[in-house]
Amino acid sequence: MANTSVTILRGSDTIGGTCIKIRHGEDSIILDYGAPLMDNTGAELAAEVISSPSLENGILLDVQQQDVKPPLAYLISHAHPDHYGLIDKLPDNTVIYLSDSSYSMLQIGNLFYPEALRFNSLALCQLFQPGKPFQIGPFKITAYLMDHSAFGACSLLVEVAGKTVFYTGDFRGHGRKKNTSEYIYNRVKQPDVMLIEGTTLDERHSQQFPTEKSVEDAMVTAFSEPNRPAFVVASGSNIDRIVSLYNATKRTGKKLVIDLYQLYLLEALKKHAPGLPPHKGDHLRVIFPKSQLNVIKQAYGNDFLKYSGRHVNVDKLKSSDYVFRVSPYAMTPYMDALLEQGAQPKLIYSMWLGYKEKQPKFTELSNKYGQEWLYAHTSGHAYSDHLKAFAEKIGAKRLVPVHTLNSDKFVTLFENVQQVENGGEIIL
Repeated sequence: MANTSVTILRGSDTIGGTCIKIRHGEDSIILDYGAPLMDNTGAELAAEVISSPSLENGILLDVQQQDVKPPLAYLISHAHPDHYGLIDKLPDNTVIYLSDSSYSMLQIGNLFYPEALRFNSLALCQLFQPGKPFQIGPFKITAYLMDHSAFGACSLLVEVAGKTVFYTGDFRGHGRKKNTSEYIYNRVKQPDVMLIEGTTLDERHSQQFPTEKSVEDAMVTAFSEPNRPAFVVASGSNIDRIVSLYNATKRTGKKLVIDLYQLYLLEALKKHAPGLPPHKGDHLRVIFPKSQLNVIKQAYGNDFLKYSGRHVNVDKLKSSDYVFRVSPYAMTPYMDALLEQGAQPKLIYSMWLGYKEKQPKFTELSNKYGQEWLYAHTSGHAYSDHLKAFAEKIGAKRLVPVHTLNSDKFVTLFENVQQVENGGEIIL
């Protein structure tokens, strides 16, 4: 009888760059093939190393040649580069699976992202829908929607020859889709192996704001101060955060200003989640950055004109009742215009603090306008309490840490833990 095994090719001792192989006999599939962010000490990898991936510098993995047959397919859990970033380096006949909503994320991202972040393998992709099983060779796969800061993020349940492997991907229990955990508890029971992320166990993730709702409430407080237009730095792909901004501006009577990338992304995702903004007659406004306008004209012609009623520019700012979620590089003319009108702009930082330390633009803006950045953010990853509750409810026979710098902590926090080094094979 053919053996079934799980191998963590990368991810047992680092955050990002996850790559997991499940093999049955001569057949195998790969879960994620991401670009690594750091080494196993948490130190950031040199930019020139990441930008020139190779087997020699350790960024690429020998995933195609390890076994008698190359993998049947690669499955992407969600649309973050540390989970899909190396897929483009695979042969042109590679079969790739990802969720329909992740596909939409990457499709719009390809229009606006710099070349290094684009996903150039969309033509090779086959789409799955969460909750609907599909077959790849001997492997039955069922994806489940997860609560994460990437829209469309999924866990993956793999069943083969009577064995089950459950890969959480990146997830949390304190966002807008926290009820997805309850859905999974009723459908995933005692898998032979559960590969579970542990990002926040490195203690570099602040819990000052424990939930996405607490971030929204903090935004309401910040936006309620009179004559203080706000400028918010937040990831455009973090749709939960954009919804928090949308809700907070609605609650405080402010207009939310976004750019064309953000607007087109929201419009693309509405077919997956119709409740997303924009909505007819709402308080959403849009700037038309020249670079983004050129992208839209090339891809869609004059399609952007249908949003002309939402358009704002420097000359149209007639009050201080605005909240801008735009690139920090686009903020200056709007801040200057509002200052000339006697308003006092407020700076809000709503991302992981580690990014702020890397970008001098944040210090530059703070110094120029004499404003400290107000912090309001919650992690896209589960905190220890939810990790423990999730592991307890699923009741895996073996719990294997991935996507973490602190797999040792799992031994003290969880039961049935099996630590596996990169390259180590777990026989089922």
